[in-house]
Amino acid sequence: MKKGSDHQRGKLVPFTQTGESLYKRGMAIYQKGQLEKAVKYLGRAAELEPEEPMIALQIAMIETELGHFQDSNDRLEKIAKSTDPSMTEIHYFMANNYAHLGLFQEAYRHVNAYLDDQPDGEFSEDAEDLLELLQFEEDDDVEEGFEQDELIIHQEKAGKLLADGQFNEAIEVLEGVVERFPDYWSAYNNLALAYFYQGETEQASAILSEVLSKNPGNLHALCNLAVFYHYEGRDQELKELVTALETVRPFLIEHRFKLGATFALLGRHEQAYGWLKSLAKKGFEGDGGFYYWLSHSAWHSGHKKAAEDAWKRVMEDQPEKKGQEPWNRATTRNDEKLKTFYPEERMFILFKDIQESDSILKEAPPAYFTQVEKDYYDMLKSDEPVDSPLSRAHSVAGELMKHFDLKEKTHQGLFYMWFHIVYHASVEGYPFKNVEALAGAAEYLWRNVRGTNLPQKEIAAKYGVSPGTLAKYRGEIDRFLP
Repeated sequence: MKKGSDHQRGKLVPFTQTGESLYKRGMAIYQKGQLEKAVKYLGRAAELEPEEPMIALQIAMIETELGHFQDSNDRLEKIAKSTDPSMTEIHYFMANNYAHLGLFQEAYRHVNAYLDDQPDGEFSEDAEDLLELLQFEEDDDVEEGFEQDELIIHQEKAGKLLADGQFNEAIEVLEGVVERFPDYWSAYNNLALAYFYQGETEQASAILSEVLSKNPGNLHALCNLAVFYHYEGRDQELKELVTALETVRPFLIEHRFKLGATFALLGRHEQAYGWLKSLAKKGFEGDGGFYYWLSHSAWHSGHKKAAEDAWKRVMEDQPEKKGQEPWNRATTRNDEKLKTFYPEERMFILFKDIQESDSILKEAPPAYFTQVEKDYYDMLKSDEPVDSPLSRAHSVAGELMKHFDLKEKTHQGLFYMWFHIVYHASVEGYPFKNVEALAGAAEYLWRNVRGTNLPQKEIAAKYGVSPGTLAKYRGEIDRFLP
């Protein structure tokens, strides 16, 4: 799906794989011990057969074998809630995963749920053994233990959603956490980030202001606020806040990491390297994010060997970041610039760039892309014809290109407006069903904003649709405008 709108590749398709054939293939691979590869095949089978719980259950079991206990439980929870609530053995599997994660109260709750429903079930003896192993005593700390486990689970789930760019879902989880635990500041900070990445900067700043009014000196909130100022170009406020942050000497390791990563993101590489290097010396084993910022801050502060060593660790944990090395100046410069844009701006830039060359699609998408951006990027890279909401939205932009010059500055406003609609509508699951009518509706709205109106009837004729159809789609997408 490259260049323009309705580009299709004619191909002979001699064989269409079904969910059953992919499931059998995945299980055969699993029997050979190739677990990661098996998950990929079974995942494709699940996409074709979303209502078949046994496929999802098998994936969850393999994820447990791989040590992906939280991912396994996320999948099991989905089966229990929507796909097949009658599969009560799921509680036993979840209990095992929670025990591995050290969340013993949650493990206790789920193993009891299984035994209450299936006292003589297939896994009842194993469940009794697990219950004995947990050595859970009902005392005054039980309720506190449950709440602590619940917080950890929700926080990890929200963190994963944020990392995957699923900001609406993260907001939903975090709103529930802050409502139930109004003094849990970590959830507020993540909620602010979710709103900020969603483009709702005022709401994000308001949340941080609330945190700092009730918990003055909250380092995570101050660091997040500095990042917001940086992206919004509020240089004087940023300067004052950074001056204050430079005097902070945190004791906790997580605070030192947060401060170092924030300085690195802000381009204060000397300070960043000082904090991150001190953590590395103390044996801190961070994730790929830690080594990413350590490498960048080391390189830009003149520590070449340390930068190269840290980057090797990045490649071990996050091989998709290949090409984002700090010594790759063009990549670094463009990457830092793109980070400061909103998702709809980046989608517009991506659409504009691929009209010249699709070489940009040879790299992995940047880690900071939202899920909508990643889906759009993957759709553009696909060699197969794709019929999806994003492919139809892309085709609308191609339809507009038949009538407007993308290189013309005044016309670029139309395309930017369209990708603003695309991003925010995609977040809400809008289907983009009628390409021509949507193109006409976009032109009508754009002209209305610019004060260069044309009769609706004339624009409708231009795109080969009726005025009534154009009006219908105009009404549907108007709500996604700022």
